[in-house]
Amino acid sequence: MSNIVLPILMLQIIKLPLGPIQTNCYLLADAEIKICVVVDPSGSAQSIEKVIRKEGWHLQAIWLTHAHWDHFLGLVALLEKYPETPVALHVLDLPLYQAGGGARWWNIPIELGPAPRIALEQVRTLQVGAHSAQVLFVPGHAPGHVAFYFAHAQALIGGDVLFAGSIGRTDLPSANHAQLLASIRAQFLTLPDATIVYPGHGENTTIGTERVSNPHLLDASW
Repeated sequence: MSNIVLPILMLQIIKLPLGPIQTNCYLLADAEIKICVVVDPSGSAQSIEKVIRKEGWHLQAIWLTHAHWDHFLGLVALLEKYPETPVALHVLDLPLYQAGGGARWWNIPIELGPAPRIALEQVRTLQVGAHSAQVLFVPGHAPGHVAFYFAHAQALIGGDVLFAGSIGRTDLPSANHAQLLASIRAQFLTLPDATIVYPGHGENTTIGTERVSNPHLLDASW
């Protein structure tokens, strides 16, 4: 009997920089069965819907890495188009979410979204069709910040934790610099070097690149 080699199903990732400060929204899809999730709907719901409709995908859920306003600015408008879609958020970021994510600091008008239906503190993994993501708890930039790690795809949807050459801000209310560095050390730097980091702002990077070149991680005092 001959061996049959099955193709590896690929996780499709589309990045959309949206909103007034170009926050990265991600569409993650199992293209084989036309299922997708949206991570951090950061601006124009029309732009997000355009991709979903073009690809013929069914929107399964909306995941929030954390509850700063720029990561859910387009949430209410997106839910108007997909009203039954559940929203996922960690409970520790619920007060921030209910307060508008700090939008008032920027004088940004924002509509408050519905109560999240998926409590990320209660789940270890999430699915996008056949693709499994580990939910990583990475507080520091925000109290309930999480990231989504797809081991088989070597992909980390990291939010505002680690950037190319930088790390998340900790000069905001409820942020904690030492906690952020501890999260990076425990949850990100334990991942393989080839892991691609898809950040909340800016260009992609890899764990290996940041391990050896990120000035915030090379400081011996941390």
